[in-house]
Amino acid sequence: MKIINNNGHTLNGKGRGAIGFIDESICTRQIGKYFIEGMKALNHTVYDVTIDKSESYLTEVVNKANKYTVDYAITHHLNHFDNAEANGVEVLIYDINDKKTYEVAKRICDEISKLGFRNRGVKESKTLYWLRKNKNKSMIIEYLFCSNRKDVSLYNPQKLANACIYGLTKSYPITTDKLPVINNNPISNTYSNGTYQCKGKVINTNGEGLNIREERNANSKIIGKL
Repeated sequence: MKIINNNGHTLNGKGRGAIGFIDESICTRQIGKYFIEGMKALNHTVYDVTIDKSESYLTEVVNKANKYTVDYAITHHLNHFDNAEANGVEVLIYDINDKKTYEVAKRICDEISKLGFRNRGVKESKTLYWLRKNKNKSMIIEYLFCSNRKDVSLYNPQKLANACIYGLTKSYPITTDKLPVINNNPISNTYSNGTYQCKGKVINTNGEGLNIREERNANSKIIGKL
């Protein structure tokens, strides 16, 4: 499979992402890092078109994406809304009647929702630039609302990336990378020197990491480690 990866928005100036309890522009790059690594681990080809600074972000990023011919062009995003109760995951595509793209987008939504997010489903948009100007089949993945505390408390870039990868490929990458240190705001999750912190809760792993098991029980086969 060939995929275009875009870590949504710029880091500075025009095209900067939303800032809620966490920073969208930083988070999309954290998710994108794991997405690219995971896809490559499964022997898929990924073209990264992320742009950190631009005076005409949307035009530039789509022009860059259109240099490639791929199965799907993916851009990672976080949602934001003035009503802090808005929450959940959704995937936007250009044509809801495109059965194949719809099925993949739905599978991505379903997998991400298994992490605890409300499933808002697949939505059609004929106006969003990434969708209407891309020559490839394209998707905008809105993983969560950075303006919603519950969604933010569930934020884990590696798990989100892996869920997206499964939606695309029906396979999970086996990874042993530790979670990154995330310093977007005071309630972010962090992992450092064997200690995982989430909203004041601390799990001490004594530097050995956490086992990833095939099923949700302590006797299940270990398939990886965080």
